[in-house]
Amino acid sequence: MMNGQTNPKTILRLLTIIAVVSLLVLSGAGPLAAAEKKKKSPKNFIPSAAVGKKLVKIQELMEAEQFAEALAIVEPLTQKKRIKKFDKATLYMLQGYNLGALERYDETLAAFENALAVDYLPDSATQQLKYNLGQLYLGQQDYDRAIALFEDWLANAPKPDAQARFMITIAYVGKEDWPSALQWARKSVELSPSPVENRLRLQLAAEFQNGNIPETIEVLKTLATLFPKKDYYVQLAAGYSNIGQEEDALALLELAYTLDFLDRERELTALTQRYLYHDLPWPGAKVMKRGLKDGVIEDNSENLELYANSLLHAREYDLAIDPLRDAAEAAENGDLYHRLAQVHIEVENWNKARGALESALNKGDLRDEGSVLLLLGIANFNEDRLDSARKAFERAAKNEKQADSAEKWLNHVEAAELQANANQG
Repeated sequence: MMNGQTNPKTILRLLTIIAVVSLLVLSGAGPLAAAEKKKKSPKNFIPSAAVGKKLVKIQELMEAEQFAEALAIVEPLTQKKRIKKFDKATLYMLQGYNLGALERYDETLAAFENALAVDYLPDSATQQLKYNLGQLYLGQQDYDRAIALFEDWLANAPKPDAQARFMITIAYVGKEDWPSALQWARKSVELSPSPVENRLRLQLAAEFQNGNIPETIEVLKTLATLFPKKDYYVQLAAGYSNIGQEEDALALLELAYTLDFLDRERELTALTQRYLYHDLPWPGAKVMKRGLKDGVIEDNSENLELYANSLLHAREYDLAIDPLRDAAEAAENGDLYHRLAQVHIEVENWNKARGALESALNKGDLRDEGSVLLLLGIANFNEDRLDSARKAFERAAKNEKQADSAEKWLNHVEAAELQANANQG
């Protein structure tokens, strides 16, 4: 959740700019310093002559990235008893920057806190220091201190600020205080002059965690519209499903598919299943065909069966035979051969139906062996293989569920045999 934060090293470089402004620009810009002094307070923001000379050397070392050497000059000066408050505050700031550059972050925070505690920096520098310190505390996961600093910053800000509220939102998310996070997230989005994706994402998380499903969907709609990405489309479709708007969910996933956002097997098979649910088998079959061809969908028994089912629901029986046969070959039991035989029977291809039924029995572990035996008898009967038909029907008759039908077919076989004998006589 911290993606919106500034890198600590970047913050520290910003802080050194503040320091340079405070030390060199303000001290060299008499009228500006005097104007702020006259308007705000009698504070003197000009370094003493002794410290000023040291600052020049410190600045040179910092520009050369010789931070340890700069720190060696700064730290003894911070320990001096008789020193101007502005000098002390400025030196603490420089101490913090150099410590940060050396990646001694706990000491960095302490130094910057000391600079704030002296309370003798220009208002603009104090505000910037509070803001950047708040970001550093976010990075250290000290959320309470970060919140206090940002709220203090907002209290003294000349106008409402969306980004500071976004930072406070991050802190409350870190604390898992979702009601507070929602309050700040909404205000951050409201104050944004134009939509900002990270702020909307944080509001999305807060709305969802607070159980605000309609609001969650509205934020997702905004994100999907302004920042079209796969995650937003998929999440919004799931949201529509959760509230029973299945047609909207399908429409959104169709668009996501058109934009090539759906690039995983489970996403494509789920889309196909949605098409079947809405009685739209042909688009589902096309999704499966492309996915299998591209290698995104594995050609295992389950997926091939789904492809075949899509074609069967679309009444494309001839097209369904190959994937259904491949699925039956890959399956662990003979049930799909039973289904394949039914397709062959649908197009009255009794020879292939018989072959599929025999394969079903050979593979075994059938859910309805009686039905397979009955169909095998019918296939044989339609090929005038009366002896084989009788044997199949006799086996089917032993199955309680198929016994009546098998007996009737046995009567047909007997009648056919009598007719055949009569014709021969």
